[in-house]
Amino acid sequence: MRFSILSLIALLTMSGCADKGAFDLFKMDAAHERSIEELRTDSIVLSLETKAIISALYLNPVYPQQYKDGEYFIAAIYFENDIRSVKKRDINDIGYHLTLNGKEPVEMEELPEKDLRRNLIPVRNTWNRFYLIRYKTFSEGALTLQLENNQTGSVVLNYQKGK
Repeated sequence: MRFSILSLIALLTMSGCADKGAFDLFKMDAAHERSIEELRTDSIVLSLETKAIISALYLNPVYPQQYKDGEYFIAAIYFENDIRSVKKRDINDIGYHLTLNGKEPVEMEELPEKDLRRNLIPVRNTWNRFYLIRYKTFSEGALTLQLENNQTGSVVLNYQKGK
């Protein structure tokens, strides 16, 4: 009985000590919060081997004033290494296609390592290839970004286009 009363007093005393939580230490600006909300990641796995990983950020809701003339995405894509090739694998030469609602991109630019636009996506590593992709404008509704390969499979990332 004595132990339970002392425990209750200690518990009540300690519960009032914390005025800040751990998440109070991580402050983000509005654009960074929106980019976390619009980031989607998935992978293509075949026979328990990861063939590709895509992380894509839909830029239109994050930076609506800057990206108006189409549907813009920035994607970080990893492709498995081919040990027979010294060339780093690229989306254009290994049979992958990246479509939005079944349509090919209007423009797809690989971003070099020093390009500041790579900071728009909250993904930081050296094994990804980074692309800025523009598709034609779609009306309101669902957007389906699909990375596919006839031999390894496909992955779909779903987004919702606002008004």
